[in-house]
This record gives sequence, structure tokens and C-alpha cells, in this order.
Amino acid sequence: MKLFQLDIITPISIRSFDNITYLRIPSLDGLTGVRARHAAAIIALDIGEIKITINGKDQYFATSGGFSDIQPEGIQLLLETFEEKNNINKNRAEKSLMRAQKRIIDKSADLDRAQLAMQRAKNRLNILNKN
Repeated sequence: MKLFQLDIITPISIRSFDNITYLRIPSLDGLTGVRARHAAAIIALDIGEIKITINGKDQYFATSGGFSDIQPEGIQLLLETFEEKNNINKNRAEKSLMRAQKRIIDKSADLDRAQLAMQRAKNRLNILNKN
């Protein structure tokens, strides 16, 4: 089985993963799957779930978007945020969701900002429910 390396770069950290067999990322056009020796590409990423498969085990992470730089020898994800399941605070995510839902109802609030906040909160809660 062919393997590749993944580097995840955010404004505050760099995280590397070796021996990856599969990566799924939330592109602006939908979910994109990547295996070793994928054709070179730069893909814009949306709010969503990142799935990494290492040694047959899936790991899930939340992101609020960014870009992927896919090369045959490895991949870099340049992300605004990258949250591991263990680091997501369920109570905080639930409160964020409630605040966003209230802002959407409030006609004087910034609707686009409220909808993005709601997407991010729902994504975090979704990741928490993954096995």
C-alpha cells in the first residue's frame, strides 16, 4: 500500500502525520479524497471535516477552511483552524451554536457572519459525535 506524508499548518501550529493511506478534505466543491501519488493540485477548502486514515484507523478533525497543496510526494494543508476531537469543548460549541441561531433570527445582525458561526459550531459538534 502506498503511503504519504501530511503537514497541517495553521497560524499557531504545525502538525505532521506520516504513513497516511487516505485523506478526505472539505473542498469548496464538496468532499475530495486523496491517496498517495495524487496529481498535483491546489484546492480551496471550506468549513468541514478532515478525515485521515493511518494504519486502517480513521481520525477526524474540524477546520474552518484554507487551502491544500497536493503534490505526488506529500500534502500540505494551510488552514485557518485545525481542531482535534479531544480539544473541542462541547459546551462552548453548543453555546456558539445557540448564539449563532439567535443572530440569524435578529434582523439587525450580520446574517453571513451568523451563518458561518453556525456552520463552524455544527461542524465541531459533528466531529465530537464521530467514533
